[in-house]
Amino acid sequence: MAATLVRLITVAAAAAGVLGHAVVKVPTPRGSGSAYTERCGETYAVYMEKDKAGPIENGVKQAGSALGCNAFLCRGYQYEDNTATDYTAGQVIDFHVDLIAGHHPGYANVSVVDLATNKVIGDPLRSWDDYPNATATTPRSDINFNVTIPSTLGEACSTGGKCAIQWYWYASGNKQTYESCVDFYVTA
Repeated sequence: MAATLVRLITVAAAAAGVLGHAVVKVPTPRGSGSAYTERCGETYAVYMEKDKAGPIENGVKQAGSALGCNAFLCRGYQYEDNTATDYTAGQVIDFHVDLIAGHHPGYANVSVVDLATNKVIGDPLRSWDDYPNATATTPRSDINFNVTIPSTLGEACSTGGKCAIQWYWYASGNKQTYESCVDFYVTA
């Protein structure tokens, strides 16, 4: 009986390790669709959809030379499959990250990204030098936090498809990247 229980716990732990690490749940992040599968390739898309919180590097390795998109821009998800949310300068946006397995320390940030260049616009809206913070108090500020839409974005993010708010975590110990994007545009 004890040996069976140990085997079940071992299998469950192994499955949990395979099933991912972290993904933004609130606000609703960019997701998959036909443009994603077409551009990134079916091998990458199918593999990554099995674990929406898993590291990007695993999907890149699985796809190999068949990868047809920039997997490190919003995890490869395409704007065409999604819609942008209308935010105003100064608006506070609440975030919740579903931290499934937080035993890979690294650093993280939330930034506005120019989707045409994959470059951060301005300073990060939020950053953590030690992420995830396993010693954080409740509520955990590394998984429940907010950001403020900068007033300096101007025309850079005036229409959908130009910008995204990107949550980015790099687990430096095992060299794994996790990303979620929220498409948005700024109105006056």
